[in-house]
Amino acid sequence: MLKLASRGVRYGLDKYAHHNFYTARNMGRRASNLVYKNVYNEQGETVDSSRLGQLKNTIDETNIQHGIITDKVKKSKIKSSLPPVQDISEDYKPPPPGTKLNKSAKSDKEMKNLKKMEEAIRDTEEEEIYEINQKRDFHVPHYTKVYGWDKNSKHLKELGKNLSHNHPNSEYVVLEGTRLINDALDSGLQPSILIFSQVKLLKEIPTQNIDSNCEFYHVPYTNIKMWSDLTTPTGVMAAFSKEQIINSEVSKDSLPITLICDNVRTPDNLGSLMRVAAGAGVNKILLTPGCVSMWNRKVMRSAAGVHFKVPIFEKVDWEQIKSHIDPYPQVIICDILGENEANISEKERLQRVHELENMDLDELGDDDLTKEEQKELLESKYRQIPICSTPYNKFDLNVGIKDVVVVVGGETEGVSNAAYKFSHQLNGSRLHIPLRNGLNSLNVVSATSIALYTIQQQLI
Repeated sequence: MLKLASRGVRYGLDKYAHHNFYTARNMGRRASNLVYKNVYNEQGETVDSSRLGQLKNTIDETNIQHGIITDKVKKSKIKSSLPPVQDISEDYKPPPPGTKLNKSAKSDKEMKNLKKMEEAIRDTEEEEIYEINQKRDFHVPHYTKVYGWDKNSKHLKELGKNLSHNHPNSEYVVLEGTRLINDALDSGLQPSILIFSQVKLLKEIPTQNIDSNCEFYHVPYTNIKMWSDLTTPTGVMAAFSKEQIINSEVSKDSLPITLICDNVRTPDNLGSLMRVAAGAGVNKILLTPGCVSMWNRKVMRSAAGVHFKVPIFEKVDWEQIKSHIDPYPQVIICDILGENEANISEKERLQRVHELENMDLDELGDDDLTKEEQKELLESKYRQIPICSTPYNKFDLNVGIKDVVVVVGGETEGVSNAAYKFSHQLNGSRLHIPLRNGLNSLNVVSATSIALYTIQQQLI
């Protein structure tokens, strides 16, 4: 009996302690239903009195002291410096604090007052920007300050969508670094968006020459690092219209030379080829479908502004190339000499080319191949026909030639079979560069440089 009684007392105490523990915990978790009232300033605007609101106000004050102007800061500070609304119109009285105005219910007189107010704000904004620019030795345009901690910012989402990468189907192309942006500006192009991590970076960009339609954003460096493909981003990015770039491409002081890049898949090589071609004086550059995109960021950095100086056409099929060149050009292939390649007479070469041109795909004798595979097999037979090779130091232009077409290939595959077919049909030749020290090939950029400047010397 004593054991049962002691057990009952102990059970009751444990149950009471258990009940008190969960009751105290639940009371601690329970939120208090306090009612917060809106706080208004002297102008009747809602003021955020929370700790986060006070932090934002402190940041805004700091921005004003350092001359950083944002839309929110400007409007709040400028409105406070404007005269009361009664000075604009005696009949108009401001609504009480917290009143939401319905635009459809406003009278014409109220709308006129609001327009006058907006014009006064705009004039004051321009005066403040002018005063800040006077304190600096370079021009600073009106820009929007974007904070990295504001994850719900619509500006961050839109900028990340437009600047994160150069998509082939996008209507904009992103340029990084002051040098490339200045090259675009010097060519008469206008950006639609320009972002920077520090105001002092604008010192190297003539922002006074940029159209007012361009949107400027002060963005944290961490965000720019996410959108950039550089290991160490420059802190400046700008978005330009592809259509504007294509329409502005005009060759200056060019020669009748056309460069065809065939299956150049390495971005750095393609950009360097474009740069060499522009320096040699080509009047256009054609890219076959096997090449990397001309809008690739690495291509644009390696090209160093060639996109704004020379017309470039990408994804040009070999059947379409003849529409971009003179009907009777001199075609030159920059390719390595084949092993044990025998020389044949011009008469024999033309006869073998004529046979291939008149050959039907069904005559190849392999019915298991698709039409595309049969076409590739037929084109490979053009490569087997020896092509006339001339050392670069003995090269001469044909009499009466108005256009010289130079074909270069990628590092791995070289010039395609379709390029050999194109060359044979137009009586082309190979430019041979003799090598020593057991070397069997040159970098495509080096070989193209020798070929283009050899042709330039002949033309000049």
